[in-house]
This record gives sequence, C-alpha cells and structure tokens, in this order.
Amino acid sequence: MPAPTRFSLLVAAYPTITAALLFAFRRLQYQYPFLDRIITHQTQARLFQHSSATGLAITPPTANAAAQYTAQISQSASSASGPSLATNNFQYTISPSYHAKDRGSGARKYSGSVAANSGKKPPRPASGEDSFFFSKIRESESVALGVIDGVGGWNEIGVDATDFSHSLAEAMAELTATLSTDTSTKKDESNRIVSKFSFPPLVLLDAGYNAIKNSGKVKAGGSTACVGVAHGNGTLQTANLGDSGFFIFRDGKIHYMSIPQTHYFNAPYQLAIIPQKILEQNARYGGRNFDDKPSDANLSTHKLKQGDVVLFCTDGVLDNLSPSDCLRIVNEEMVSQGNWIVDRRSGDIQASGDRQYSGVDNLAKRLVSAAFKASIDPKTDGPFAIEAQKQMKVLYKGGKPDDITALVMFVHQHVGGRTQEKL
Repeated sequence: MPAPTRFSLLVAAYPTITAALLFAFRRLQYQYPFLDRIITHQTQARLFQHSSATGLAITPPTANAAAQYTAQISQSASSASGPSLATNNFQYTISPSYHAKDRGSGARKYSGSVAANSGKKPPRPASGEDSFFFSKIRESESVALGVIDGVGGWNEIGVDATDFSHSLAEAMAELTATLSTDTSTKKDESNRIVSKFSFPPLVLLDAGYNAIKNSGKVKAGGSTACVGVAHGNGTLQTANLGDSGFFIFRDGKIHYMSIPQTHYFNAPYQLAIIPQKILEQNARYGGRNFDDKPSDANLSTHKLKQGDVVLFCTDGVLDNLSPSDCLRIVNEEMVSQGNWIVDRRSGDIQASGDRQYSGVDNLAKRLVSAAFKASIDPKTDGPFAIEAQKQMKVLYKGGKPDDITALVMFVHQHVGGRTQEKL
C-alpha cells in the first residue's frame, strides 16, 4: 500500500518511477528467495478471551503442530412451535489462516504465551501488517468477524504499521463482549454512546476506530477493514472499507463478491490516525494524507443458506488469486469433503443437506497457501500485475508478495430448529 504522507505524492506524481523501483525489488526477491521467506501459520491468538462466552467453543491446537483453531457459534432455536422454529437456526464455523511476509531481523515479532487469568492480553498473531478477529457478540445469536490490513507506507516515516491494524482488531474483538446488535441501539451495556450508527458491522468498525483514537496508545498509522456480522437468522451484514473484501460461495458458484474502494490504483480507502505534526507539514507544503472515515465503507446485507461458504480476506489473497481461482479451490475442497455434491448428469453442484460440514481449516489454509505460491511466482501474472499493466502502463510481471490473511466461515442451517453439536 502507498504511504499516507508525502510518499503518497511521490506515488501519484511519479507512477512510472515507483513501478520501476517495485519491479527492481521484485527481481531481487526472485534471485534471493530468503528476502521474502514466508512462514505459514494457522491462527494462534485473537479474541480467545471470549472462549467462555455461551455458545462459543474453541478447539485448541494439537501438540507439535501448527496451531489450528475452529470457533463454533452454536445458535439456540426457539422452543415455540410453528414458523418461529426456523428463525434462529443458523450455526457458523470459522477458521483463519495467514502467511506473514518476513521483513528481516528488524521486524517486530509476536510470540510467547499468556498464562490463564494473568490479566495480560493474548499474544498477537504473527500475521505481519494484517490482522483479524472473530467473536460471538455478547449473549446474542450473532457472530462478528473481520480482516484488517495495515498501511505499510507508514513504515517509511518510522511508524510501526502493524500497531494500527492489530489494535483495531483487538478493539473490535473486545467490543463484541459489550455491544448490542439491536439496530435501534447505539450504546453499550453501560449505556455509553459508542457509535452514531445503527448498522451492526459499521457500529463495530466505528466504535473500534474511535476506541483506538481516544486511547492515545496508537500514535499514528492506518488500515483498510472488512467487517461482518452474521446473525442467528442467517442474515449477514458487512461494512467494507478499502481493498480487502469478501465472497459468498453457493452451490459451486460465486453468489456475491465485494468491490474494492480505491482513490486510484493501489491507493485504497483507509482509516488513519495522523499526528498533528504531519498535518501541519501537509498544510505548509501542500501534502495530502488519506483519512477516510468508517461511514465511507460500502454496506451490504445478504441472506445466507445452508452450505454457503463465506470468505473474508485481505488484498494479499485478492492481488494474487482471481475470483475463479478462489472458486476452483472452494469447489474442490467442498466436494472432496462431501460438503457439496456434484450431480452426475448435469454437473451442477449443490449443498449436501442438513449436516455438519468439515474441513473449514483445510480450506482456509489451502486458499492462503495458493495465494502465497502465486505471490512469489515471477512468470504468471496475477490480478495485481494485470491491473498494474492496465492502469500504470508498466511492465509488472508475476505475483505480488504481501501479507496474506483469510477467514473462512461455513454456514449451517438446521431445519426445524434442531442444532447439532460438534466438538
């Protein structure tokens, strides 16, 4: 991502020079692979402080293996008879995966463990400038999830670009413990106004952003954000700001995909905290910072169905895998797991009925692994290279090395309000 200060002016004024520098650096990466060594992780921390919440079950990692967690949100159906049995009968299984780009010995490391009841926050996942969260919202039948991509350009002026994105993810995760999803409510359980909005994912994004701004702990930085709230009745609401995004895959097809928000090529919409000194310098020298607001996010509402697969991901996925690439991987994994079935005569794919699906962690890991492989391929042009050639008229070949993060959510609908337990 471009820098949010005077570096942005350089990108805007001299796109050809900037592209040439990027291209030269990429050549070095291909000649010396250790410059871009990526470590594969399944998530090891974030909002597991909510593991005691009703309906949220965490499966811990097995010993001597990459940490793998699956969060299952169990929805309780109404005990009343009649149509109301089918109103709150959705269940969601979520798994994240990520590759963090190795930034050398000077990179900030997140590691170690936190003892139970130590009063300390769990360690941040080593996902680079990307971050994420997923959590049950209070005692409701809703689950919140999202991906956040820190603006790497802040590193150019000595700001740790990871701090904003991880702090925003942590703030939103913590807010899920107190925030109401009632669209008529804009206050937390202490009756404090936390947002001027009423659309749940926008409330969460706005409240999280204000929380880190008002805390004073994050001095500068910025990020994109794609946030969703999935409700017990099968409704998914989203707020997407910038060039991260989400897909809904249904019956072997892309049912929906989000559209990125950019000011111009490779300059996405982004939230930011800009120090007063930089603002004064901009006013004096005519500089410009990107400083978009939560209210600028694209909002959407969707009705989910049994067997849907929802993917939230950062641009590390979207810049290296095309929508058809993502669909192919989803179809292969869902069919191989028996979650989706293929009609022998027509070749059509459909969900395999009222059953608990498996393989969510495998699908998340495979999507991210495929994106990483494409990101270091010097010959095959990915979506970013194709767009760079079109928009900037430069020779940009291959993939785009970046932090890569995906959250995969399986959608289960239990007919008649019956909820199957799986642990």
